[in-house]
Amino acid sequence: MYRLILSAIIFFCCTLAWADSYKGKVYELDAKGNKVPIPGVNIMVEGTSHGTVTDLNGNFEIPVEGKKKGLIFSYVGYQKVRILPKTLDQILVEMTQGEELGEVTVAKRRASTSFSKINPIQAQKLTGAELTKCACCNLSESFETNASVDVSFSDAVSGAKTIKMLGLSGKYSQMMIENIPALRGAQNSYGLEYIPGTWMQSIQISKGTSAVKSGAESMTGQINVELKEPDGEEKGSFYMYGNQDGKMEWNVNYGMKLNDHWSTAVFGHYEDTFREMDNNNDGFLDRPVTRQYNFFNKWKYKSDFINWKFGWSILDESRDGGQVDFDKNISPFDQQAYGIGIDSKKMNAYSKLGFIFDRPSTSLGTVLKWDRYTRDSFYGRQLYDVDQQNIYGSVIFQSFLFNTNHNYSVGLNYVNDRNRNKIQFLEETEKQDIGFDEEVIGGFAEYTFTPTDDITFLAGLRYDHSSIHGTYWTPRMHFRWAFTGSSTLRLSAGKGYRTPQVVAENTRYLASSRVWHFSQTTPTQEEAWNFGVSLINNWHLWDKPLTLSLDYYRTDFTNQMVVDLNQSAHDVYVYALDGKSFSNSFQVEARYEPMDRFELTTAFRINDVQMEFQNQGLSSVPLLAKYKGLVSASYSTNMKKWQFDLTAQFNGVQELPSSDGRAPEYSHAQESKPYTMLMGQITKNYRAWSFYVGGENLANYTQKNPIIAASDPFSKDFDSSQVWGPIYGRMFYFGIKYVFDY
Repeated sequence: MYRLILSAIIFFCCTLAWADSYKGKVYELDAKGNKVPIPGVNIMVEGTSHGTVTDLNGNFEIPVEGKKKGLIFSYVGYQKVRILPKTLDQILVEMTQGEELGEVTVAKRRASTSFSKINPIQAQKLTGAELTKCACCNLSESFETNASVDVSFSDAVSGAKTIKMLGLSGKYSQMMIENIPALRGAQNSYGLEYIPGTWMQSIQISKGTSAVKSGAESMTGQINVELKEPDGEEKGSFYMYGNQDGKMEWNVNYGMKLNDHWSTAVFGHYEDTFREMDNNNDGFLDRPVTRQYNFFNKWKYKSDFINWKFGWSILDESRDGGQVDFDKNISPFDQQAYGIGIDSKKMNAYSKLGFIFDRPSTSLGTVLKWDRYTRDSFYGRQLYDVDQQNIYGSVIFQSFLFNTNHNYSVGLNYVNDRNRNKIQFLEETEKQDIGFDEEVIGGFAEYTFTPTDDITFLAGLRYDHSSIHGTYWTPRMHFRWAFTGSSTLRLSAGKGYRTPQVVAENTRYLASSRVWHFSQTTPTQEEAWNFGVSLINNWHLWDKPLTLSLDYYRTDFTNQMVVDLNQSAHDVYVYALDGKSFSNSFQVEARYEPMDRFELTTAFRINDVQMEFQNQGLSSVPLLAKYKGLVSASYSTNMKKWQFDLTAQFNGVQELPSSDGRAPEYSHAQESKPYTMLMGQITKNYRAWSFYVGGENLANYTQKNPIIAASDPFSKDFDSSQVWGPIYGRMFYFGIKYVFDY
């Protein structure tokens, strides 16, 4: 009894001594920029032994004695945060993943790739540690160690790369840069190479339909790229890369903190190709000679109530390829050699302004973006010019009802697409204007219910009006249930809409003699439902962390623009879908750390993608792999002085377009062959310097005769778009990195 009385007296005295209390909330930002509360965060009053932890909703209250003191926030797997509060109430503290010891960040304490445990949308995050496992020269090369995204060359002459998710073309996945829609329309073909890998801080990959606040265009997934921050951990760096094929790159970025509120960063990129190659002796360059200049300037303002990010960028790129004998100084109409020339220019400016209110989980955000992209190009004797402008704006308000278990977001979006696309086909004497303009005005509402830490339900609905397609509704739903401490189940369902740009998104077929046939001048709006289920388990096997994920997604098209290559080997038929079109994708992935600093990833995916083509019935969509396997291993020595990475990709068979009608010597089988791609890298790290060497396609496997009728490029049989495998062999590279003020 005396102990109880003594405790009460001590508590009473302490209560009198501590006159005030700090009150606030601790959160992290998910892939969509939403504030997600973090329970169980340790909070200490600086210079004392007094502390507390956040509750289930991330809220905290801690008394402070006399003179106000700083607070220190720490949580396993997150960077430690120290603040000196300016007010007693409504203190908002953002924490980010990654642990710190003193002034040194220990990145390997967490996996380089991880699944979000709290986001109702299945989201996988690729950190900077993952991006250094291979020579990540640009975004298109960032997925070589990832099982969910496939990257391949679109044709054998232009060097353009394309991605696929859930067995479907990347045009059905929404591309975002810092949660702003990007790489739209004509940029879909080459835009992946416009984002240097050294500029990226992380990549978030979400499968299925995303949240409605991002728009209606996501059908199979969303890829969001976060660029390095001006006030981030790395003040600046310099990269140099070169390979045996004659490609050289130089990258530099530098961040400056101007004062307590303002910071800025500059990013520069230059690449050039100094060697022309024809290793398979077919008379065509294996890859085009490319030169790119790229500059980006980013600004950031941050205070207790305002977060503002804005920036601008400019890009200039030229590509020259085709036959070795082609002379780019002579008009393509005045010579017998086949060539391609692609000159692209891009300008971009954006602003993200957020106002944080005193009420917890309450903010108002605005986004503005302007983007101009031009491309003058020729493929043999076909000309294709693009002048594309995109204006995007959104206003989003988010808060809660009753308590922070009931969060909501409402907002408005505006999209203005101006597309000037002019093309001159082989048989035409003048350029045809196949472009269009579209304005879309829409609004949305989204509700998130979190009754417990284990359950999250997200439902959203948006209404849009298109100047071309009229009115349409987009419903989406996501559900998360952590039914055990180690297992999380997710369900999703939703709709997606997009306006296709048929030629701009299929320029690979311009690199052929195929004749285009359009059934209509105005593109049909594509519409699809996506349904998904995923299960993620986090266990320990022999006291080592093991993550196992299984997911299944189905995409059903209601409307779709069909690009049909099967009716004739000499034609491309474009028409609206009349029948079924669907994709089934099943994937299993395991990540295990069998020993300290050794990460092992294995994955296997099956794709079933079918469509009803005119006069052909339901059949497999060509040039899509039916299965894929992946094994990736990474080991680093103590203090990460050395790092060793090795990845193997097992690529399955692909249905090939019909070769009926071609000369017998140019006919091919109905299916491609399976093949394996090997890549590896060794990195030596010093305090400020890093040196790496590596190789791609180490097994030296190449597709035989990737260019059909290469010896007669102006014949009706010529086609360089039938690429299903590697088009050039083994390639070695090296790189140097220097970090400023390490």
